[in-house]
Amino acid sequence: MILFIIIVAFIPGLFWLFYFIKKDKYEPEPPLFILYVFIAGMISILPAGIIERYFHQLISNKYIYYIVIVGLSEEIVKFLAVRLTVFRSREFNEPIDGIVYSTTAALGFATVENILYMMTMGWKVIFVRAVFSTLGHIVFAALWGYPLYKSKKTGKKRYVVFGLFMAALMHGLYNIFIISAQLHGLLLAIAIIIVLYCLMNKDIKKAEEESPYKK
Repeated sequence: MILFIIIVAFIPGLFWLFYFIKKDKYEPEPPLFILYVFIAGMISILPAGIIERYFHQLISNKYIYYIVIVGLSEEIVKFLAVRLTVFRSREFNEPIDGIVYSTTAALGFATVENILYMMTMGWKVIFVRAVFSTLGHIVFAALWGYPLYKSKKTGKKRYVVFGLFMAALMHGLYNIFIISAQLHGLLLAIAIIIVLYCLMNKDIKKAEEESPYKK
């Protein structure tokens, strides 16, 4: 059963991973680098889980907990999964690379999260998580992924700092709306995903146009 859960949990991640790899059409990233970041994203769930568990009983305000603790910690560990692996590489040389690697780290994180949820709530929960939670991790990470390249190119950290702040805010609000277990909360959570998905696609098109390898 555990093997079945692991296999099923990887399906949404691999689907979205190939989707974003195809977007990097001018100078594709080395598969080994993609693997490094995906694994780093999987590992990054450990420090995030420790932080969230430690502060869960200490902070009663849901906005502070889900935005500052959950949202910020999860986005920072995914950011570090990119920053500490491929960021300094010469392969990180296109605007689209920021989105590709940030979403790859997010997918690694989401895959492990899916496994944990399926082991506690049953494998059928993947049908909901594949659409909402997995895609949510992607669009949140894209908020700092595109600015990450700009930060590397210009040396100005404010781009990625602002991106991380917005990712944490959107991530936290999404969680708050979901746990409300009310229809309006669910609709607001879906609205966040849709809006951010559209913004991400806009950034992808912009990154493609800015690629120095575009002929």
